[in-house]
Amino acid sequence: MYIKLINTLRIFFILILVTFAVLVLFRPAHTETNILKAVFSSSQDNILVDLSSKFSARINVIVESESPEKSEEIAKTIYSKLDKSIMFTSDMNVAAVLEDYEKYHNNLLSGGVRRLLINKDYETVEEKGLETLYNPIMPPIGSIEEDPFLLLTDFITGLADNKEISNFTPIGFSGKYYSLILLNVDSEIALSPTVLNEEVKRLVDIQKELSKDGTVIYLTGAPIHSYYASSHSIFEINLICILSAIFIIALVLWYFKSIIPLIPIAVSIGIGILSGYCLTFLIFKNIHILTFVFSTTLIGICVDYSLHYFVSLSENESGREALKEIFKSLTVSLLTTVGAFVVLLFANFILLKQISVFTITGLVTVYSIVVLFYPDIFKRAVGHDDGKSGRLHNEIVFFVSILKKIRLPIKVVMASIVCIILIFGFFRIKFDDNIKNMYVPPKFLVKAEKLFGELAGTDGDISFFVIRGENLQDILQKEEAIADKLEGENITYQALSRYIPSVKRQKSNQYLRKQLYADKMNEYAVFLPAPQRTKLIKEKYNNGFLTLNKNFEILRKNFLIDENTSIMVLNDYEGGSINGARLISLQKDISAQLKKCRQICLGLLIPIFVVLYLLLSKIYDYKSGLKIILPSVCAVLFVFGTLGICNCPVNLFHLLAIFLIIGFGLDYSVFRFGGKKKSADAVLMSCLTTVFSFALLGFAGFKLISSLGTVVSLGLLSSYIFSLILIKVEEQDTKG
Repeated sequence: MYIKLINTLRIFFILILVTFAVLVLFRPAHTETNILKAVFSSSQDNILVDLSSKFSARINVIVESESPEKSEEIAKTIYSKLDKSIMFTSDMNVAAVLEDYEKYHNNLLSGGVRRLLINKDYETVEEKGLETLYNPIMPPIGSIEEDPFLLLTDFITGLADNKEISNFTPIGFSGKYYSLILLNVDSEIALSPTVLNEEVKRLVDIQKELSKDGTVIYLTGAPIHSYYASSHSIFEINLICILSAIFIIALVLWYFKSIIPLIPIAVSIGIGILSGYCLTFLIFKNIHILTFVFSTTLIGICVDYSLHYFVSLSENESGREALKEIFKSLTVSLLTTVGAFVVLLFANFILLKQISVFTITGLVTVYSIVVLFYPDIFKRAVGHDDGKSGRLHNEIVFFVSILKKIRLPIKVVMASIVCIILIFGFFRIKFDDNIKNMYVPPKFLVKAEKLFGELAGTDGDISFFVIRGENLQDILQKEEAIADKLEGENITYQALSRYIPSVKRQKSNQYLRKQLYADKMNEYAVFLPAPQRTKLIKEKYNNGFLTLNKNFEILRKNFLIDENTSIMVLNDYEGGSINGARLISLQKDISAQLKKCRQICLGLLIPIFVVLYLLLSKIYDYKSGLKIILPSVCAVLFVFGTLGICNCPVNLFHLLAIFLIIGFGLDYSVFRFGGKKKSADAVLMSCLTTVFSFALLGFAGFKLISSLGTVVSLGLLSSYIFSLILIKVEEQDTKG
């Protein structure tokens, strides 16, 4: 009956895995790489994510040289070497745009001149016109006969009053000349980090090739930062993986005198990851890359399951006896870990939900493989010497026994010092949700970004007004109402209405221009024949209005999110919302969302521990449940206290590391509470391999990875030590 049940469960298990795999094959899978989409899940927040993506998929090339000709020449050489289908400039067709502007020049006024005309300050308008007319550097734009006050020239020059720059055109700055190339990245390529990094590498190679003979080339933009961060991190992580694999192989060979246990460990974890991947894709539309990072790490708990089985097998004559001996601890470990991550499903945080589904599925899969298949495949011991169970663990117990021999007063003093330090550290805890502080770029990239900000006039935080309207004209009118207030406070901005006024504004500009001509034409434009002046005064403007045509297509891409939504871009804007338009500050809003997610994670810690305690109390008893969970609680407090003592601010990723600590650490306590010295060896080996791997991550150059590795390794080591101190194995030999 038992064999029949096991065979039925095996068939059912295999069918489920096959079904998952088949469904994923017929459902196109997509991996999300935008870190913001891990923490922004509501439809309202999608605007912020889209804006961040729009402005982060850009690369800026700066060519520094002693002469303007050389900087421009090198810039054009760089651009000629690029694949224009992947990286391209977004300059408008200047000739076509100027032609449109000249055709509708009677409809166009800069914001400054418009305010002067509304206030009937015609004298100032005259002065500006004369200054432009006799400017020896810049010739007037358009026809003086048709536009004697040169209002079109004023309008066009006003478009660039915030240092809006053009590609390749040299800029003089600090005694040198700079030519810039503002590159957009194809949207499909931008969503593929691997392909994008390959293209960025080509650009970096071009940079190295042409940076010579007094020419210096700088690269800026999010893709450049991603390239250097990922390139460095990939090397570090590959090295860490190699060192960790060598350590695990050496430990298994030393303990089991065989490489055989490594094969089922690798296979079971691989199948666990695959099943977690499949179910997560079936439930969620996209799966985030961070889900893989955290979940595959959590599935490392499953190494314990295999290690416990093989250690138990070395002391039993058959696989079924080995499984029977550890079955309860194995099951309790699964239930408690699953219980911890079920709580994450109730968080309004898409990343935590995906981690929960992925991890629970993977854990159940590996547990099922160990329980259903191991006893009949691995029936005999694999090289471990009989009679030496607990030999690894005994070395640790030896040091613990020495501590127990210390006199009580000394113990009290030592415990008091530790408590004081931890409490002091706990109350020194600070939180840091600033997105900028989670990444420390190399100095040469910091220098490049600062230089670009000075050249382009964009050195600061970017803010956006999000404008919604019934149609394009409604959007333009709402933008103009906001622009009037911004210009009144001398705040520079970029918006679609700056280049293409609404029809209503164009009609108003015509009226203001006619008033100016009627009052001042004959007095001001004495350089024109009288008939021409009369013609301008009496002229009727019936040639239509400037519209968003194909010549301005780049404006549509830059400023329109959809048919009913546009954005106005501001730098270092400190004001509030205007006319009810939503104001978005990338840094502030992203940091605010990270803070919200961090608070959610922090708020889940107590519910997780409560659920785990109730579950353990139901399986054992209330006192035993407290003993098992106490080491994990102490480890979490110890980590928080240590971060406080070291004056290290706690961020969202530190809290995600806490979930790793709970998942791994509780596993140690459950098996130690089982009272089997053989299990103690498996727990210690699992602890050593995990702590070693995460400790290596602590040396990574990428701040998020290094902080995650340091916190997890510290937490797991303290979890194991607290389990040694707080759970006495010899007292648990009689437990059910």
